[in-house]
Amino acid sequence: MLRTAFVRRFRFHFNAFVLFLALLLAACSKKETPVNPLTATPVPAPAPAVAPAPAPMQEIPRFTGEIVAHQEFQKAFAPKLMFSLEPYAGTDSGWTIRIAPVFEAGGLAIDCIGAVEIPLHGDSTLEIEPPEDGASKDPAWRQREFEYVTTDADCKAAWDLMNDANYGSKLSEAEREQASTKLGQIPTGQGKLTILDARFGPATPQNTHGTLEWLKFEVELSGGAASSVAKKSASSGANSAIRSIDLKAFIESHLGELNPDLADLATACGEGQQPLQSLAPALYADLDGDSQEEAAVEGWSCLSGNGGADFSGVLKVLPGGKLAVLPIDPLPKTFKGRNPYAGLRGHMAMAIKDGRLNEVYGIYKDSDANCCPEGGERRFIYRWDGRRFVLDDIIDVPPAKGGN
Repeated sequence: MLRTAFVRRFRFHFNAFVLFLALLLAACSKKETPVNPLTATPVPAPAPAVAPAPAPMQEIPRFTGEIVAHQEFQKAFAPKLMFSLEPYAGTDSGWTIRIAPVFEAGGLAIDCIGAVEIPLHGDSTLEIEPPEDGASKDPAWRQREFEYVTTDADCKAAWDLMNDANYGSKLSEAEREQASTKLGQIPTGQGKLTILDARFGPATPQNTHGTLEWLKFEVELSGGAASSVAKKSASSGANSAIRSIDLKAFIESHLGELNPDLADLATACGEGQQPLQSLAPALYADLDGDSQEEAAVEGWSCLSGNGGADFSGVLKVLPGGKLAVLPIDPLPKTFKGRNPYAGLRGHMAMAIKDGRLNEVYGIYKDSDANCCPEGGERRFIYRWDGRRFVLDDIIDVPPAKGGN
């Protein structure tokens, strides 16, 4: 019985082996049919690679919005960045302009404007409040311009550097200057909010100038990987060595050259006050025609009060690498038969237009509040005569038309 089963298994495996061997010999003996090149169907050649279409130029984010009292407006405009109008708390009427990263779980994080905004403790242009009587027609109330950090990663870094540069009491002066230099190298963008229309409500105990019931506005944000300052420098063709120099340290020790009335601030400031309180962002341009940029600066000392910046000037890098203050002629009592001071109350701001140094003042009517000139602005335009900046022209720019 066992022998019979063994024989059966042996025959099964032997037959399977013979069948496999026959199939193998048949495959090896099969000849390939030659391909006739005249009748064969050609294999299509691979399609040439198509170059990817160039990426479209990134447009500057621009949008309009409307908002009613005590509501919040939010608009995402870049990866992880949000523009918002944040309402005042309680019954106070108004909004604060903010740009902030968005947490993964939702909600806004640290503000990206405050770290690079001057003055450091807040700029009134970021606060949209009920205007004083008639001030709603003022272009300065209707249009707000600001600078902001363009990425969520740089936003936190900018705040750390700002605190080190200005409040790092445990750091050395060299470490604070290094933090200030690094802060200036963080890419920034420019923002502008324009109030297109507004509806006002009556005054309340908390809002003596009335209330803001509704706003219509437009926002333009020029965010990008490179700062607008760097782009301007690259396209100007001028030597920009001055941009790498810490201007603050020089200004602190040369306030008397920028304003002779500030020559003895060490004793004039109150106890514990720093002579130099804050600086506006420097403006750079080749102002004397030597293919090298100069810096127009202005700022606030401990004596500035609420009258605006109390020193200004133009700084230049000398051939030896040191900084110097370039002289500016004082305003004359008359210029081309007119009184240049008529309608002015101070509050000067430096500006550069078409490569020329400008001093800009608001023009006041007799009844205007000190905060809000309604007569437009007066531009004093200077030129370099080889030794100093001299007054070249005066232009009065009328106020914008329209408004409430």
